[in-house]
Amino acid sequence: MGKLEGKIAIVTGSGKGIGRDAALAIAAEGATVVTVARTQSDLDETVKMIEDAGGTAISLSRDLTDGEQVADMVKTVVDKYGRIDILVNNAGGYPKEIYKNIEHQAIKIWEWSEEQWDQIIKTNLRIPFLVTKNVVPVMIKQEKGDIVNVSSRMGRIASQMGAYAVAKGGIVTMTKTTAIQTKEYGIKCNAVSPGIVDTPGQRVYNHSVGQDGCPMGSSKDVAKAIIYLLADSPAVMTGQSVDLFTTV
Repeated sequence: MGKLEGKIAIVTGSGKGIGRDAALAIAAEGATVVTVARTQSDLDETVKMIEDAGGTAISLSRDLTDGEQVADMVKTVVDKYGRIDILVNNAGGYPKEIYKNIEHQAIKIWEWSEEQWDQIIKTNLRIPFLVTKNVVPVMIKQEKGDIVNVSSRMGRIASQMGAYAVAKGGIVTMTKTTAIQTKEYGIKCNAVSPGIVDTPGQRVYNHSVGQDGCPMGSSKDVAKAIIYLLADSPAVMTGQSVDLFTTV
């Protein structure tokens, strides 16, 4: 029997990269995984990988920057399964169009347009807020639940990544705030903060800033850290951010 046998898990941004590997790892531990992202074809591939490995998963294609779609996603899961035991807030990213006219350098803080800044904050901070806002009331009724937010080392240290680093730093603070406010309901909320991870989006960013040859960690290792927080961490461990790949 797996460590998460019988649990219902939502993993956002699970069409590729860290989200996909997290979904695979959680399903391998016996949970039913609800994969959520915008692109249905990516989700279909993730679900097939889970099912081919003997796991159980469904897909829900949603734009998670839209509050109504987030609320509908949560309602759909509750209507189907009756509960939500696990939430992995992974959806986010660094859209490649940000670098359409700027090559091989980080964008200086004074060079960001308001539109670019808002887009990054919307993608990386608004999404986990909206999903948490809708999932936590379900977990409060259950008097239990586990949340893992995917932040970044870029949000923990000085970084050239501008709005992205600011958003990821916000996730760490949101994790701690959520932990403080939900502990009395039996809910744990922690975060993982990996360094540079080999994902399709990261490779696009690396090329944009001229760091194609930089060493990168594995998204499978991030998934292992997520499993630790969900299945093996002490009951009193909440509001923490686990740093990964600190030497990268």
